[in-house]
Amino acid sequence: MTKILKKRHRKEKWFRRMGLISLALALLFLGVIFGDIFYKGYPAFLRTEIFVDSGRNDLLNPHAPYHFNKGIQWIIASDDVDMYMKHGHQGKLSQNQIQVLENLKKKDQIRLTFNWGFFTHSDSREPELAGIWGSLWGSLLTLIVTCLTAFPLGIGTALYLEEFAPKNRLTYLIEANINNLAAVPSIIFGLLGLVFFIHFMHLPRPSAVVGGLTLGLMSLPVIVVATRAALSSVPSSLKEAALGLGATPLQVLFHHVVPYALPGIMTGVILSFARALGETAPLLMIGMVAFIATPPSSFLDPATVLPVQIFNWSRSPELGFIENTSGAIIILLVMISFFNGIAILIRKKFES
Repeated sequence: MTKILKKRHRKEKWFRRMGLISLALALLFLGVIFGDIFYKGYPAFLRTEIFVDSGRNDLLNPHAPYHFNKGIQWIIASDDVDMYMKHGHQGKLSQNQIQVLENLKKKDQIRLTFNWGFFTHSDSREPELAGIWGSLWGSLLTLIVTCLTAFPLGIGTALYLEEFAPKNRLTYLIEANINNLAAVPSIIFGLLGLVFFIHFMHLPRPSAVVGGLTLGLMSLPVIVVATRAALSSVPSSLKEAALGLGATPLQVLFHHVVPYALPGIMTGVILSFARALGETAPLLMIGMVAFIATPPSSFLDPATVLPVQIFNWSRSPELGFIENTSGAIIILLVMISFFNGIAILIRKKFES
C-alpha cells in the first residue's frame, strides 16, 4: 500500500513540475515576443529634427512642415538621417553628409524629440511623416457601427432563445448554427460582407459602415453564446421566487435575471469588441487595405483601421516603416488590454 502511495505522490510531483515548466516556457516565449516588439517599436515614438539654419537641405524632408516658434526653426529630417540618428545605419548617406551630421550634433543643431506626429498624422509615403491618426479614427467609426449592429441583435437573440423560444427542433437547429458560427474563421465573414454589403447592397467598399457591418456579423454569434451562458447561470430558484410573488415573465427577466447575469453579458460583449478591434482578415476581403492619407469624416468615406494599417506598413522595406509597424502594434496591444481591463472592472463592479 505504501509503495502505491509513493508512486502516486511521485506522479503528482512530476505532473506539477511539468506544469511549472510549461508555464515558465510560455512566459519566456511571451516575454521574448513582447520584448522584440517593444525594442523595435519604441524608436517610432521618436523623430529627428534639424535646425534649418544649418543650410543642408539634402538632410531635410522636403514634405515636412516647418515649425517656427519664437525664433526656433526646426524641420523633420529625412528617413536616412532619422535611421542614422536612431540606429547608426548609414543607408544612402554619403561620408560628407555623415560628417555634417556629426558637426550638427556638436552644435546641438540636430535632436531626437517625441514624435507627436505618429499620433496626429495619417498614413504617408514617408515613414518619418506617417502616423496612426487616420487608422485610429477609422477604427473608432468601424467599432461604432459594429456596436450598433451586434449589441442589440446579439442580446435580443440570446434573451429570446434562452427565455422565450419553444424547445423544439427548429430552436435546436438555430442554436447549433449559432454555436457553429462562433467558431467559423473570420475570413468567411469577410467573404460574406464582400458579397452581401458590397456586391448586393452596393455600399462604398473601403468604408467604416461596411467594415462595421462585417465585424458585427462576426461578433454576433460570440455575443449570443456569451449572453446565453450568462443567462443560464442564473439560479432557477430566483426566477421561481419572483414568479411566486406575482411578477410577470418580463419583470422577472429585466428586474432579476438580466441584472444577475449582467457581469457575464458585458464581459462577453466587450471581449468580442476587443477581438473585432484586432481583426484584419475580414477587412482585407472587403477592400479596407487601400492607402488612406486623410481621416474619414463620415461612415461612408474611405477608411482603414489600425490592424490593416499595420499590415500595410509591414510590407514596406524601409526601416522607418518597420519601426512604425512595431509602434502601431504596441498601440493596438494597449487598446486591447484597455478593453480587457474594462471587462474585468465591470465584472467586479456588478459582482460586488
